[in-house]
Parts: sequence; C-alpha cells; structure tokens
Amino acid sequence: MTAQPKILIVDDDTMVRMLVGQVLRAHQYRTLEAENGREGLRLFCQEQPDLVLLDVIMPELDGFACLQQIRALPEATPIVMMTAIEDTGAVEQAFRLGATDFIGKPVQWPLLPHRIEYVLRAHRTTQNLIEQQNLLQRSEQRYRELVESLSSDYFLFSLDRQGGFSYLGPSVEQILGYPAEQLLGDCFALATDNPINRTARSHTQASLTGSKPPNYEMELRCRDGGNRLLSLNATPIFDERGQVIAVNGLAHDISEVRRTQQALSDSEERLRLSMQAAKLGFFDIDPQTGKTIVNREYSAMLGYDAAEFSADIDAWAERLHPDDRQAALERYRAYIAGEIGEYRLEYRLRCADGGWKWILSIGSIVERDADGRPLRMLGTHTDITDSKIAAERLKLLAKVFENSGEAIFLCAPDLSIVSSNQAYTNITGFRAEEVLGKKPAMLDSAHNDSGHFQRIRQALKENGYWQGEIWDTRKNGELYPAWLGISTIGDPHGAVSHYIGIFSDITERKAAEAQIEYLARHDPLTNLPNRTLLRDRFDQAMAHALRNNSLVGLLFLDLDHFKNINDTMGHDVGDRLLQGIAERLCQCVREVDTVCRQGGDEFIIILTDIPDIDTIAQIALKILDQLNQPFQIEGVTVCTSFSIGISLYPNDGLNFHGLLNKADTAMYAAKNEGRNTFRFFSHDMNLASIERMNIENGLRAALKQNEFRLHYQPQYSIRDNRIIGAEALLRWQPKNGAMIPPAKFIPIAEDNGLIVPIGDWVLREACRQNRVWHDAGYKLLVTVNISALQFKRGNLLESVKSALSESGLAAEYLELELTESVLMFDTATVIQQIAALKALGVSFAIDDFGTGYSSLSYLKRFAVNKLKIDQSFIQDLSSGKAEDAAIVQAIVQLGDTLGLLTLAEGVETQEQAERLHQLGCHKAQGFYWNQPLPPDEFGALFDAD
Repeated sequence: MTAQPKILIVDDDTMVRMLVGQVLRAHQYRTLEAENGREGLRLFCQEQPDLVLLDVIMPELDGFACLQQIRALPEATPIVMMTAIEDTGAVEQAFRLGATDFIGKPVQWPLLPHRIEYVLRAHRTTQNLIEQQNLLQRSEQRYRELVESLSSDYFLFSLDRQGGFSYLGPSVEQILGYPAEQLLGDCFALATDNPINRTARSHTQASLTGSKPPNYEMELRCRDGGNRLLSLNATPIFDERGQVIAVNGLAHDISEVRRTQQALSDSEERLRLSMQAAKLGFFDIDPQTGKTIVNREYSAMLGYDAAEFSADIDAWAERLHPDDRQAALERYRAYIAGEIGEYRLEYRLRCADGGWKWILSIGSIVERDADGRPLRMLGTHTDITDSKIAAERLKLLAKVFENSGEAIFLCAPDLSIVSSNQAYTNITGFRAEEVLGKKPAMLDSAHNDSGHFQRIRQALKENGYWQGEIWDTRKNGELYPAWLGISTIGDPHGAVSHYIGIFSDITERKAAEAQIEYLARHDPLTNLPNRTLLRDRFDQAMAHALRNNSLVGLLFLDLDHFKNINDTMGHDVGDRLLQGIAERLCQCVREVDTVCRQGGDEFIIILTDIPDIDTIAQIALKILDQLNQPFQIEGVTVCTSFSIGISLYPNDGLNFHGLLNKADTAMYAAKNEGRNTFRFFSHDMNLASIERMNIENGLRAALKQNEFRLHYQPQYSIRDNRIIGAEALLRWQPKNGAMIPPAKFIPIAEDNGLIVPIGDWVLREACRQNRVWHDAGYKLLVTVNISALQFKRGNLLESVKSALSESGLAAEYLELELTESVLMFDTATVIQQIAALKALGVSFAIDDFGTGYSSLSYLKRFAVNKLKIDQSFIQDLSSGKAEDAAIVQAIVQLGDTLGLLTLAEGVETQEQAERLHQLGCHKAQGFYWNQPLPPDEFGALFDAD
C-alpha cells in the first residue's frame, strides 16, 4: 500500500462522488471515480486500488453484482458498501458476498475518513496475520531441519499426552547408543538414580499440564553402561480449545561441558587463593568475544559486590574515566593485534560510590589458535591510587606555583627570596635570578610610611599572617598598587622555616572601583545621572528654592511608543535613539538643572530656581519641539514624541517621592489626552489615580472576601427558543459598596496580573455551577472567557484540569472563549496549550469574529470549534443594510464549510433573530431573550420551560 492510499469510488450519484472525493483528498487519499458498476469493475482491474467504496443501487451493473465479480478475482482488496436502503437482508447479502464494511446514506462526512482509515488498518492487520502464519509454518520446518543437522550434541523430541517419547531426532543414537525408534515410550525409562531426575519429572509433568518450565537437566543411562547428562528445553503445544496435545523440546548433551567446567572450577579456585594471598585483582579475557572473568579482589578493589559485578570488555570500557578511555582502549587493541609487545597501562576506573581509582594493569596473551590469533589473556590489577595522588599533588603544586596568575615568592627566615614564580616577573619586571637572595622591595618601599614594615613583622609574629594594600615600584620605575598576603611556614619544632608571600597588581581593580562608583550614580547608556544622584540633586534644589522663595519643577517624561521602535528597528537603534534624546534634553535646560534617565524610555528633569509656572511651561514646550525633530540613526529617520507630566515644589508637595508620583500621574494624563503634550498635576488627576489604586487594592482582597459573582447570559436555539448554553460573565460586588462594572476593574486586573487567579476562580465556579445544573437534569455548555495573560503564564491547562476535577464536570460541557489578543500572542505556545486542552475534550470559540485582525489563518492554525459573530454586524440587520447581512451570511457559510458552529451576539429584537435564522445562523444570545442573570434566576428559566 502506498503512502497515499488509492480509493475507488463507484456511485451513479455525481454529487456523492464529488463530496466523497473532496473529503478523502483533504485527508491525503488519492481517488478514482466510476459512475456505474461496469466502469468500476474496469477501473478496479486497471488501477488496483487500495479500497473500493461501492454503491448498491446503480444502472447496468448493481453493487452486489460488481462485488461478486471483484471477489472472483485473486485480489483481497477491502470493499465498503454504501446505500440508503434500510434492509437487513441487503446488509447480510453484502457481507455474504465478501463486503468488508457497510456505510449508510446520508454519509456522515466528518467520520468518513476515520472509517476508511479503520477499514484499511484492519485489512493490513489481517493480511499481515495470514503472511505471518505461512512464514511460521515454513520456519518450523526449516528449524527442525537446521537443528537436526547442526550438531550431534543436540536432538529434537516430542512427548505425547502420557509423557512418552513420540518423536526423537536421529542424533539421540550417537548420544545414548540406542536407535531412536527403540526409545519411543516412557521418557524416564533410562533415568538414573541421580536426584536431578526428580526435578526433571516435576518439570515434565508441569509442561504436560500446560506450563512452560525453565530449562532443566536429566541424566540417562547409555547403551555402553555410562551416563549422559542432558539439558532439556520443553514447550507445551495447545489445540484451538487450549488443551495440551503434545510437548516439543530440544535436548543438549552437556556431559563433556560439565566435566570441563568442573576442571576449570578447580583451577580457578587455586588461582583465586593465590591472588587473594597476593591482594591482586585478576582478569581472564577472551579477546575474541570480550568475555572476562575476574576474582573477588578485582571487584572489591572498586567497591562492587562480586555477584553483581559485570566484567566484560564493554563494562570495563564503560567504567574507564572519559579522559583515559580512548588511550586505554587503543593500547589494549594494539596489544591484541600484535602491534606492541607489552601490555602495561595506568588508567582510572569508576568505583561503586561514583569515585575513581588509579589502576596499574599488566597482562599477557597465554593462548593462541593455529593461525596465531589470541584466545586468552591473563593479567593483574593493582590499586595505585595513593601513590598516584601523591605524585599528582606534587606536580599540581609545582604547576600552581609556576602558573599562578598571582605573584608568589618564598623567603628564608631572614626574608631573603629563595624562589619566585613567573607572575612575579610579569608584575615587577624582575627576573627570578635578579631577586634571588634579596629582600622583597615592596616590604621596604619608600612609598609606604616608615612604620609599615614594622607593623607587618609584628602581625607575622603574633598571628602568622598579614594582608593588606601596599605600593611597590616596578623595574622600570612605575608605581603600582598591590594586594599582598604573607604567611609564616613553621618547621616540625615550631620555628619559622620560611615566609610565603602572594600578591597581585590591583591597578585595574582600583580603576574598576572608581568606574563602579561612577556607574552607581549614572546611567551607563546615556551617562546621565540616575535616580540615586537625582535624589541628591533634588534635595539641593529644594534647599535653594526654600532660601530664594522660588519653585522647583519635576518633569516626568515618557517616550511614546518606544516598544514599537525596538520591535521594528532593533534594540541597537533604540539605544542610539535614547542617547540622542539625552543629548537634546541636556541642550534644552541649564547647567544648574538635572536630566536623569530613570530606566527604559523614562526621563526625569529637575528645573532649579524657577520664578513661575509659565517658565516651566515654556521649557516643556521647548523640549517637545526639540524632541519632535526627526533623529537620523544609521541612515534611518526616527520620529518621536513625548508625554510629560509636571509637579511643582512646594505647590504640589514637599517631598521627592510624593512629587515624583504626582508627576507620573500627570504624565499618564498627558498620554490619555493624545500624547505628545504636557500636563501639570491637578487634584482631579489625583482622584483618578486614587480610584485606580483603590480598585487595585480592592481586587487583591476580593477573592479572599468572596466578592466576585458570576452571572450567566443564556444562549438560545433561534428555531425553537430553547436554551442550549450560557456564557459566564464576571461581576464584582464589594461588601458595603456598589457593584463595580467589569469595564473598570478587568483592565486593571489585566495590568497587575490578578486576572490569572481571578480567571482560575471563574473557571472553578463556572464548572461547579454547571455541574449543579447537570445534576438537576439540565445539560448545558457553559462558555468561559480566557485572558491572554492566562496563556502567557502557561498554567491554563492545569487550571482547567483542576476545575473539571473538583467539580466533576465532563470536559465536553466546558467551552473556552478566546479573543484576538490571545491568538496573536506567541502562536506556538497557544497552539500547544489549545491542543492539550482539546485532548481533554474542551471546545473553543473565537469572540467577536469578523472584527479587527480576524483571519482565516487563525481558524486553520488554532482549530477552534465555534465562531461568535460580533454584535456590530447584528445591530443593523433589522435596518436592511445589505453589507451587514452579507457579512453575517459569509461568516455562517464559512463556519458550515469548515465544520464550525456559529453564534450571534447582541440580538435585541425579534426581527434580528428572524433575519439571523433566514441567513442560516441558528444560535444566538442577547437582551431579546435575557440579560445576564444570577445562577438562581438563570435556573428559574428551566422551570419556566
């Protein structure tokens, strides 16, 4: 079968053939079409399709006759009959003639591709099963022939229901000395008194009762008077009723193997004892297979239990340290290949506790075949970890001394230098031989005060250690600061044997500290004062204004639409723009004024010693004019505008933070009035800010105080005015206060993130209430609106799962309503979450479809279930506007074509409802039926019905 199965459609109805073809091709099927049975039979023989869709009633050659002729051909192609005949006799006749499946008309189009896929999959499974059965029969015959010709140590056997041999392979005569036909009958007739035969009888009996026993051993007498040990593998054979009809098995003569094993065991015991006495690990490798035998000392050396220790070459390679693995494996392979004459190697192996041990491995090849290939290699493992660590430590200390980035010098008790490292030379310019035997110059530098050296000696005497900053002179005369630490080293008797000094050049560090001090008070991008320095400058300006009885103006500036500049032109252009703005702002004010960048696209200006408000207004106008002039950045023209808020000292307040908040409030007022302007702070602005703050604070407590409510707007079937669902709408009723409209508090909840826990509550409450209605016998779909922020936080899936689990509501009765802001956010994340939620059974609707940026690509990528037609298209339906009716009809037809439901919002009149019904939209909601209702009033609607 090809990757795109070929479907032959045989039907005299042209429309049926067209629709079936469209649906199947949309699901990656190729289609062929025939308008009657005779044409269908011709195409079947010519094209050999993967499946046939065959109508029953057709001219010339009906479906039954066509089916009968196709089934006379050798092909086993699945055939699915299609008919509108409601006659069980016709169905029975179709299956009797060889039909694979039966589909009634009218066809359920969404299910048709899945029905076809099921039939194809079932057909493939059946064909594979038939092929496997044929292969199995041939395989069994080949297996018996193979085993019976493989070796004289093996023979096949069969037991009848009584436990007697009914078949024995010819090799049995070479093993036991008796012809096979002479041994037919009781399988234990030649059994010895060996106790293992009691176990063999038990396993044989188990196999005769239908159990598959493990491999077991059996000892039989031979014709020459000796005994042979056999290893048996027995398997019961069942008939179609599950009854044991025979036991088949394979017998292997392991007598010589056992004798060899015993001799090897004795040898290994002697070797083990000798290696144990020597405390050495021992290994025995088969170089051809990699199989390895080790003693207990080998595994114990690494901390492993001998019984659980894997010792083959692959396990050894896996335990090798990653840094040693390649070299160790290459040397081992080179020795086995005869490329080197000695196998002696040091490497690290991983221990049971995850640590590493150094191992000395010595080995030799002790056995080769006739062609000189190695068959056996013996060797020893010795733990050399302690000596290796000691040697590595000495090497490491030497490397640390020589390669340290800090200068190190070692002094005798008289403070004469006995050794120095390369970093000492790099910093001071003096080579090691030039300072050997001399005192360190930094301990006697003229740039340190006269008592400095004495204080160092006193600290070393009392504490054995001193550290601090000193000044030293390089060989070229350059003065530099250094950070020195010097310690005493004692001998075994407690006397000072050496002094060790470590120092570093801290020139760059001191420069960095100065830079850090600057950056702590300035913005690194624009070099303007930051908020910390701004506060100091404000305190100075306030003190000056108090003395001169003048004003201080605090201007809060915010660049309009700066995010768009960053997103479209890049952050490099955005940074260059901020630098250019900073330069122009500084040109607009005096040297006594202060321009600060608070962060992002926000600037603050302090105007010092201002005589009146008009002067501040003129400066604000000058700033707006300068910043309206285009910027040329990297060949790109960038136009800007600012929103400016202004507060005054002492008119609007007496402290910095209060005035800054008021300037911020005034800035938002300027934005709300169209941007590119300035506003002085006023009391009305403060009231609006306080109202927002009160709403925001109230929102934080509303969930805990149970102040939220859900009202439900019924959704109706226009045809019969029957309630089919409800949209859950959030209401806030503060205690001892008036209800706050959603338009006021929901945008604030979106801004501060509280919409996420509020949205979780809405989900739980809507599911809980819907389950209450379900328990009362009213099966409804409840729609819940989802915020874009709930998708951004990424926990919407868990919230929905929790709400459904707590309420016990089936997922199919929950619908999530999405807005364009959700669809336009991080498409991959939204698609992933929608797919996971749809897998639960939750459905999705797009709100206000047909407005804004609604796009057909949304429907394709997000796989929603319902389109909600915006009320703006519904309001003018009754006025006879043709364009609104055309839009509604287009959305309905689009939904029908894509298999989506449509629902109209904002229906207010009977005329609108009737017009919607005429246009093909059969579901709606609006004040024509009901406004949003509390749960108890909504429940009363059911009683009214």
